[in-house]
Amino acid sequence: MQKPRTINDHPTRESYLRAATIELRPWFAKLGLTLPEKIRFAVAFTSHGKKGRVAGECWHASASDDGHHEIIIRADFADPAEVLGILVHELVHAALPPDAKHGKEFREAALKIGLEGQMRHALPGAILKERLNELSSSLGPFPHGRLNFDRVTLAGEVVADKPKKQGTRMLKAECLGAGCGYTVRVAARWIKDCGAPHCPKHGSMNVPPLSQESAAAVGADAVTAEAME
Repeated sequence: MQKPRTINDHPTRESYLRAATIELRPWFAKLGLTLPEKIRFAVAFTSHGKKGRVAGECWHASASDDGHHEIIIRADFADPAEVLGILVHELVHAALPPDAKHGKEFREAALKIGLEGQMRHALPGAILKERLNELSSSLGPFPHGRLNFDRVTLAGEVVADKPKKQGTRMLKAECLGAGCGYTVRVAARWIKDCGAPHCPKHGSMNVPPLSQESAAAVGADAVTAEAME
């Protein structure tokens, strides 16, 4: 008598995505795609931030100090089958050279795996969806709740340590270098027109986002300047 299959209980999102990848490896190999051994997984913001349309991202091992591929799935996705579809897309990237991007080599591999649609946003077709639904059932619950980027409370933003927007037109720019302390104040207009200032020692400086009042003031200054020309 066959024993019933045990439903897994993954304590972390990375554990879940790693288990899914282990299950997908033989299938990728059967289709001639070798997945790297060193892969890390995260559910977070991609490099495009919360307003980007990119659902996932694969950073190749050449970008990592310890030679790991890094796969990131955006935190406002929570449906297991949908998450697994994004994972498959990123695993195709991981199996190919970094310069493949979404070109011919990626397209051939993606179609072979079962992705379809515009390659930059290719998602599972009907056959792949069925396979991923079965995989989702065997993996058990996905330990993640959708992160609502735009949700606010009566007290304001939900993010506890989000930098406070400055209301003044003179913005405080701070060096990102460890222990530097170099700061300057610069008019909001020049930030908008020319970009953030640079520390003479470390380069990049952090400037808090403009408040609505400052942004409006910058726009008003620009209109006034145009009228005077």
